[in-house]
Amino acid sequence: MKRLLLFAGLPGVGKSTISRGVSKKTDTMIVDLDDFKKTDVDPVLVKHEIDPPDLRWSYYQKALEYVFGRFDEGLEVAIMDEVFHLHSLRTQLESCCVDRHVQVTWIEIQCPYEVVKKRLQATARTGHILTTEESLNMYLRFQDIFEAFPASTENRITVNNEGGADIDSLVDWILSRG
Repeated sequence: MKRLLLFAGLPGVGKSTISRGVSKKTDTMIVDLDDFKKTDVDPVLVKHEIDPPDLRWSYYQKALEYVFGRFDEGLEVAIMDEVFHLHSLRTQLESCCVDRHVQVTWIEIQCPYEVVKKRLQATARTGHILTTEESLNMYLRFQDIFEAFPASTENRITVNNEGGADIDSLVDWILSRG
């Protein structure tokens, strides 16, 4: 069974860091949605606005088609990380995966703003599409519109990334659940 691990959560909560840890431990490919976003979205808008749902869906689709192509070549598991803030887009994405017989596991990373702020100000944002300040601003923008996962979502793991747990412990915990 092909499997797609989707790391969701507000900007700066640790999705990329934790997904890289899962990738490293499981030798799983990460598909960076930012690579697809860069071809569809004006770079100025990326830093200051939230993409409208139709534009966001266009690069989600491109990333999915890329993943499906890798699955057709024999890949078993892939990882994507993104805010995935709208329930309608999450449902649409999941539906595409069901149509292709791909199992979806959502891994929602949660972390309060003050912890995110402290972490982002203490570390370099090497390789990220947003600077520290841009990430903090986007966190606040997305916080207001992020649609909660339904409580009954069976294929979701929720990770609280605010404590002092090291990444390896969080990765092991995630892997033990799914």
